[in-house]
Amino acid sequence: MKMKKILLTISLFSVCLGIQAQDNTETKEMKNAFAASFGLPGLGIEYARKLSPKFSARLAWHSAQLINLRAEDIEIKDDKVDLLANAEVSIIDLGIEYNPFKNSSFKLTTGIGFLTNVNTNLVVTYTEDVKVGDVIITKNDVGEIVADVTWSGIAPYVGIGFGRAIPKKRFGFGFELGTYYTSSPDVVLTASNLLAPTASQEENLQESLSSFKFIPRVQVRLVYKF
Repeated sequence: MKMKKILLTISLFSVCLGIQAQDNTETKEMKNAFAASFGLPGLGIEYARKLSPKFSARLAWHSAQLINLRAEDIEIKDDKVDLLANAEVSIIDLGIEYNPFKNSSFKLTTGIGFLTNVNTNLVVTYTEDVKVGDVIITKNDVGEIVADVTWSGIAPYVGIGFGRAIPKKRFGFGFELGTYYTSSPDVVLTASNLLAPTASQEENLQESLSSFKFIPRVQVRLVYKF
């Protein structure tokens, strides 16, 4: 009888230890992750938090800077020009990731992007002297055209991809493809010397760029869960 009581006590103790171990495992579930990404709209860092088995919240910052990108001898009608481009991007994302399938890393993403600095600056200059009748005007006297194009405000985004925000293992890998939907960009057009009258076309340029409301999101992500 005494032996039965001892065995019963050991059994109950073992069950209690099992329940406690299970509770500890659930308590220690890692629900956070940091990620580094590269692609469009630039390099990024991200923090993610698991909300449920299918949903995760994400906060990210993307940044890029392209300086002095030059294209030479572009033909515009009968003239040749050089194009100098500079671009800066800074976007903060606040979004949600949804994993519809338990055994797949396929995901849907959505959220809003805060366009803190999305700007493109274009400078157009003539590469050759310009002949008007019998008069030759040097390319320096012709002048230059400068177009400054800026997107700002809040832009919703959607996307699809593979790779969870909170991977099942300690490290994860992901790919995403999507787009931001923005308002029309603001355009400032200036010109110098003989090209100065070109600045009057600012409104027309603004109208022609009014359909440029999509900014691509193409990202490769490396994730660390903790």
